Amino acid sequence: MKQSQKARLKLRCPIVLGREPYIAIPDGWFDLVYAMCAEIEDIAQQINQKHRQRLFLPRIIAISVESGKLSCDVINRNKDINVLLKKVRMYSAKRCMICGDDAHQFRDSGELVSRCETHRAEISG
Repeated sequence: MKQSQKARLKLRCPIVLGREPYIAIPDGWFDLVYAMCAEIEDIAQQINQKHRQRLFLPRIIAISVESGKLSCDVINRNKDINVLLKKVRMYSAKRCMICGDDAHQFRDSGELVSRCETHRAEISG
């Protein structure tokens, strides 16, 4: 991920990304990750307004690729965040890792990847 993308994420999500999480995602999933982090940040802001208990706010530890899908480790998560993470994980399998277009999963050199027809053809051909 580009430094400008990391800076954009950190600016939008100061609570959940405040402890410099490990982020290793392909460029094609940046918009998906940005939307996910923003939703988690909104949940954290709501908790912060209600309870004023900063120790128990959700925080992202790592965002990476696992089995061809987006994986996000969050501490202090609630059921809303769990549902969001499941949706994002399933949605990432249908988005190209390179460009973000509609995609399908397939195996490339033994690894499961999500690629659109254009980027799949680049590997195969």
